[in-house]
Amino acid sequence: MGVNVRALSIVIGVAVIASIVIFYLVESGSPFRVCVPTEGAATTQHEQAIKSLDAVADIGIKLSTTLVGIGAAILLGFKSGLTLTTSIRGSILLATMCFLESALYAVLWRMRIAELWINDCLGLVVEPRLQYRFTAHFAFFLAGLFFLAFLLISATLTAPKSVHGESS
Repeated sequence: MGVNVRALSIVIGVAVIASIVIFYLVESGSPFRVCVPTEGAATTQHEQAIKSLDAVADIGIKLSTTLVGIGAAILLGFKSGLTLTTSIRGSILLATMCFLESALYAVLWRMRIAELWINDCLGLVVEPRLQYRFTAHFAFFLAGLFFLAFLLISATLTAPKSVHGESS
């Protein structure tokens, strides 16, 4: 079985270009407004919202890094018995890249949130710059799950390796 190197190269190239474009779009959000310290009931509402979103980002980071490790292990051949066709290799690669980028955007979002906490400006959590990062984190996580689903379907439909001496 030969790996279709050209197809994998195209997939990798498209994924890298899409990643660069998305990173540019996420980072090109409008600059922050002037910070007015949050007080009273608004502070409590923002704190609760930020804690909930932070919990989502935390789970996303943990799952993403775990799935990146699993994808890398499969690509390196630690799982024997799986026939790695071009579509399976491509979907593993794309899922791993999506989960890696999901973790990246979650970390970037959390860094900005920490900055808001330090400056006591929790009202800025609704700024587009923060929204783009969280949305990118969530979208890449969903894209990674999509590529994992494609991987499972592809692996299920791939004929298993025949073992010598076994009759079917």
